[in-house]
Amino acid sequence: MYFPIFLMVMGIVLMLQPRTNRWKTRMKAAFQGNEKRVKQRANTFFILGFAFLLAGFAYLYRFVS
Repeated sequence: MYFPIFLMVMGIVLMLQPRTNRWKTRMKAAFQGNEKRVKQRANTFFILGFAFLLAGFAYLYRFVS
């Protein structure tokens, strides 16, 4: 029962992480200020978080039904 909730929480964390200032400054430093690469990485984190969220809902649906 805890695994679907864990997946959903981790999905939300992954989706919100690129919005923090600390993450943005670390990514700009890692990519030497290349804004396109930073946006690509932010989109990747958003998609990965969304996938975790959907997987959590799928497991939760399977557990309930």
